[in-house]
Amino acid sequence: MALIEEEPKHSWKILTFIGIPAFFIAVVLSLMIHQYSHIIINRTVCKSESRTKIVKVVDFQMLEAGCPISSVAGVSSTFVLALASFAFYMKYQRNLFAASMAFVNASTRLPETVTVFLQLVIHNKTHLVVDESSSLSLIHLKDPTIAVIIMCFFSLTVIFLTIIVIHDTKTVPWKWLVALTLFCLLGPVENIFWRLIAPMAA
Repeated sequence: MALIEEEPKHSWKILTFIGIPAFFIAVVLSLMIHQYSHIIINRTVCKSESRTKIVKVVDFQMLEAGCPISSVAGVSSTFVLALASFAFYMKYQRNLFAASMAFVNASTRLPETVTVFLQLVIHNKTHLVVDESSSLSLIHLKDPTIAVIIMCFFSLTVIFLTIIVIHDTKTVPWKWLVALTLFCLLGPVENIFWRLIAPMAA
């Protein structure tokens, strides 16, 4: 019986000079796709003004006036991109950009999703103004239990997808520690990115 050889791991040199830039490019690309999903829906379905207004920067994202449907578009685009990137990464497991895209899009909404879920469980309502809470307002739910179930399912899906992406990463040494470090960097990188482009988009 032939033994299955383990995929050789990337060297730290490759991870430093290719992996780190790939991670930052994945973050910027993911945030741009997320934001343009908002803008396109605002300018078409929501029939907002021709120039999308940036209200403020909260929790590392730009919030726009008005339209829960654009919030659904933002969350959906990120989640679909996570699934597509993961499928591509499973076929090409030495591709660090595909790995970065899969990880970033799977985990980038994790803090907001879990926070909204916990607030619903504890307070039966959420005070966090993010895409997830705005999307729930579109359904006009009178019973908070339904919102809790929806957010529970979505939170578990995002958590398990993130774990699967990390678990199936065979070419990165110390992958759990690397993943934790990159996850901690996501917030500051997103915050810097939004602060740089918000004045240009206003």
